[in-house]
Amino acid sequence: MKRNKMLDLDNWNLQQLAEVVSETSKDMNHTWPKIQEAYAWAESIEEQADSKTFKPALQPSIQVAIIAVTEMSLGLSTVIAAILAPPFLQGLVRKEAIQKRFGLKVASILVELNRFKRCKPRRSAILNCRNTPDAAAPRILAILLQICDIIRVNYSGVPLESLDSALICYSSRKLLFDLKSFYIPLAHRMRLYNIQAKLADFWLKYTDTLTYYSITAKIGMTKLQRQQKLNLISEEVHSAVQAHGIDFVLKKRIKSIYSIWHKTQRLKVDVDQIHDLAAIRIILTGMDGKTLQEEKIACWRVLSIVSDLYNPVCNIMRDWISIPRDSNYESLHLTFETYKHGRLEMQVRTERMDYIAEYGEAAHWKYKLLD
Repeated sequence: MKRNKMLDLDNWNLQQLAEVVSETSKDMNHTWPKIQEAYAWAESIEEQADSKTFKPALQPSIQVAIIAVTEMSLGLSTVIAAILAPPFLQGLVRKEAIQKRFGLKVASILVELNRFKRCKPRRSAILNCRNTPDAAAPRILAILLQICDIIRVNYSGVPLESLDSALICYSSRKLLFDLKSFYIPLAHRMRLYNIQAKLADFWLKYTDTLTYYSITAKIGMTKLQRQQKLNLISEEVHSAVQAHGIDFVLKKRIKSIYSIWHKTQRLKVDVDQIHDLAAIRIILTGMDGKTLQEEKIACWRVLSIVSDLYNPVCNIMRDWISIPRDSNYESLHLTFETYKHGRLEMQVRTERMDYIAEYGEAAHWKYKLLD
């Protein structure tokens, strides 16, 4: 079973979860008994708990674990921590007991999760966190589990006013505030772009429901349909550029509903005037030692190649290579008419330019999400 499949949380079972966590059949021999043990223990605690004070949350915690492994590729320790989170956070099992049965890492994740629930998220955590989820960092893993639970709430369709979670102790208003100021920029900082888009869409859907569904209707296609079209275009572009012996990495993305809304607000335009609903980014590699002029020539060459495939919309072009933004952002942006598949934005930059855009002053999480 592959990761990142379309999730139907109600149709998963523990063995499927163990299969996704396990990379090999040998791992499965270790993973499956551990997940079974954690589930049985949590179930036993839930059955013995006082129903007046304990909130049963075993099924939601399993769903959080599923999201953790399928959408973030997190491992066994995080899965066990998710399963045991409800009884631990409600004081029904101690850290020492968890550490004895499942190890220090699981116990540490739960301790951090409990601490984080009681503390207000700080922006300094965004600046200090690593750029990718570190399997050895319990605090980061605890935050990621909270993000997984927010995604679970979104998938469930439960009204936000009825939010009831063992992992996040928020009113709906506080959750929406922390989404915008903490969780969304943190996901971007950690390069969890798919997660970032889901959180941002979740925020918009509950802060401006009418606008969210209005944009969805104007686009006229589901995200899956847009992704399928982009995949076809990407194959054509990749083949054309590769045929010229150019070293590059191709990335593609579908603009989220939140990103579309944010751009309409920033540019004061309608959705119909947003031309980068789908975008391809070509990052030129092997440019070490090249001069700035050579980098520029290489980027323009790629645009020329793509112009032989599709008709460029010349009045929708941004040359931030010749004149970088104040934030030092450098990139070529040009919109193309792809005939069969509508308009596409192409971004071309070198590895050096891409690094500055992602980690330097031009990083999106600074100038877009923390405004």
